Amino acid sequence: MSDLTKNEAIIEALESAGYQDITLKVIPKRFLFSDGRYQTELEFSRNYFDDITLVTLQNLMHDKILPAIKQQLGKKVYVSAHGISIIPTTHGREDDC
Repeated sequence: MSDLTKNEAIIEALESAGYQDITLKVIPKRFLFSDGRYQTELEFSRNYFDDITLVTLQNLMHDKILPAIKQQLGKKVYVSAHGISIIPTTHGREDDC
C-alpha cells in the first residue's frame, strides 16, 4: 500500500495532466498551477476535503475535476460537498461585467 496523502494525490493528478508550477496553500486548501499560458486555482471546502477518502478523491480528480479544469483554464475551480463550481479569478482578464 502507498502512503500517498490527499495533497500528493492532487499534485500527482495535476502533474500527470501536464500542469506545472504547482503550489499548495494549506488554509484554505488551494492549489495554484499553470498550463504555461493560464494560471488556474483549485480550491476545496475544508470540511469536504477532510471528509473525503483518498480513493474517492483520486476518482473525483480523474472523472470530474481535471475535465472541469481543462474546460475552465484561468479560473477558480471550487470543490465542495455540493459539487464543482467555477469562479472567475481576479488575476488575468476580467470576466465579470
